Amino acid sequence: MLHLKTVSDKPFDSDGYRLLATCEWPKGRPQSFADGFNPNLAPPRALYDSLVSGKTKPEDFTKQYQKHLETFKPRLEKLAMQARDFDITLVTYPDFAGVSIGRIVFDKIQPAGKK
Repeated sequence: MLHLKTVSDKPFDSDGYRLLATCEWPKGRPQSFADGFNPNLAPPRALYDSLVSGKTKPEDFTKQYQKHLETFKPRLEKLAMQARDFDITLVTYPDFAGVSIGRIVFDKIQPAGKK
């Protein structure tokens, strides 16, 4: 099963495999904070910064980020298969400007109707 958390959420043993999907390792977090780290699944830094600065509207950010994720389709498909066998918690940045980065990745990984 696939779960979502943000970097500000406390880790629990029940999270299973914790995959950090951020551009960089969060400051102050120990190595034990996540079991894996895949910055490619995070929005590109320039795209994220454009959302934070208000240069990009949330709906445009979402479209561009979804397009970015398409380039990692094989990895997303592998995560979907792995999530059928064991718990995976996707750890991303907190929601910003009404955009949930975790939800965008989650929706790309989970097949329709399995959310």
